[in-house]
Amino acid sequence: MCLSSVYRKNADENVFLCKNIARVIPGENEVVLYDLMGVKTCIPGKIVDIDLLENIILVKEETE
Repeated sequence: MCLSSVYRKNADENVFLCKNIARVIPGENEVVLYDLMGVKTCIPGKIVDIDLLENIILVKEETE
């Protein structure tokens, strides 16, 4: 089973948001995540990178 950790991409560093993510649903202005236990988390922004070897998902908040 492959579970991923989610980080927010910032200019200086990547900030940890959540772990054990089993399902990802990208939306127009948010990313919906479900962890191993089925807990739903909504994060504003868009996916900028998914590294399946490292099990990392990077999300960047959209600024207008």
